[in-house]
Amino acid sequence: TEQRCLFLLLQHPALTMARSVSLLPMALLALGAWMLSSLTSQSGFVMNSATPRGSKVAMRGFKDDFYAWKETLSSEDQALLLKQAQNEFNKKFRASDEFKKSVSEDKIESFGKVLQKFFDNEREDYKKDVAMKTPDYDALQKKANQVAYDFSLKRAVIEVDRDADRRWSFATDKMKLAEDKDEVAPNSAPLEEMYLFANDGENHTNNVKQLENMKKAMEDASAPADAAKIKKMLDGFKIPAAGEDFAVKLPRKLIDDLKNTAGGIAAQKEGKSDSELDEMWWKQAGELVAGYYKQREEVEKDVEGLKKFFRSQKDMPGKTKADIVKQIWKELPKHMDTPVAPLDEEMLVDLAKEPAVIEGEFKHSWGTAEKLYKSEAIDSFGNRYLLGVFENKAEAEKAFDAWNKEYEQAGKDVKENLKNWAKQQEAELAEEQDSVDRIRKALEEARR
Repeated sequence: TEQRCLFLLLQHPALTMARSVSLLPMALLALGAWMLSSLTSQSGFVMNSATPRGSKVAMRGFKDDFYAWKETLSSEDQALLLKQAQNEFNKKFRASDEFKKSVSEDKIESFGKVLQKFFDNEREDYKKDVAMKTPDYDALQKKANQVAYDFSLKRAVIEVDRDADRRWSFATDKMKLAEDKDEVAPNSAPLEEMYLFANDGENHTNNVKQLENMKKAMEDASAPADAAKIKKMLDGFKIPAAGEDFAVKLPRKLIDDLKNTAGGIAAQKEGKSDSELDEMWWKQAGELVAGYYKQREEVEKDVEGLKKFFRSQKDMPGKTKADIVKQIWKELPKHMDTPVAPLDEEMLVDLAKEPAVIEGEFKHSWGTAEKLYKSEAIDSFGNRYLLGVFENKAEAEKAFDAWNKEYEQAGKDVKENLKNWAKQQEAELAEEQDSVDRIRKALEEARR
């Protein structure tokens, strides 16, 4: 009903006269009528979420003004507007005098002021929205001037344990060979950790007893072949006085295996005496320890042998790879039962073009060193660049410093080039400033 009343009021000629001072476009007037009818609808109309915040505020203000104006209507006026709204589409009623009646001129005029206030607020909000949407054509240049990105490099020197690489390689090969034979090769990983032992009261007594039992077990006839070495190691260890806890560095893998062994024996304690369980423990633990150190020593021998092999390289000035192949072919018959095929002459011609020792590869540190150091440069994006592998930290750091010096100089050169390019672009823009101003003006006018 209120929706129809507003619609009738907006169409009344007296209201049009009262608002003639504003000279509002008819399109805007029609939009206002639609907004008013939506606002007063009883169907729970909700404004679109894309409506600007200012429009919501203006609409709430109009709603309050409208209801305040509505309260000034008499009951007769309200009844008249209600009846006219209910019979809007009744042709007979529309031809009657009652349909042509209206509320008093002062009510229509006051409503015109309410509507005028709403449209004024809308116009101000529209101007603000247009101003906010106007792009800043110089925003990119301002942003570039404000942000100074850090393109500097960071140094990273990383230790490479070549002996650890060799141990892993040999130990893995041994475990694979054992697996092919359906055997289990001990894991001889040498990584050690500190283990703290309580040594007060009864713990001290047990520690002393355990150490003596381990020594006796290594003297037993059933002890492993390396028992003498293990006993010598045990003889060099002394339990501190009672009350003094002590820490021992032990191989982590070996300790884990011993814990698992102890757990397996404990699971079989049903029906067995303590002496039987002790015998099982010392037998299995002894074999486990002996196997671990035997495998570890073998791997260590392989590691040292590989380094010795690379260190045995001899310098051969004036010799070629063809000379090396000929020497090998000369020795082969001593180790073979069948005749050795002759060498291909074309191959020898090609090998004769290559020196026996390539420059920079004589006794290469990758094969001879125990530890090496990688020098890396890390940029501001987290990318890492390998600069080289060196025999000590000082050389690795020196390599970064030299590389970083060139990098910084290249950065300065790029900045200088960009600066000169920017000057050229600014000079060209200055010559075409009139055209730029005309384009901007056209865009501004198009938004109005």
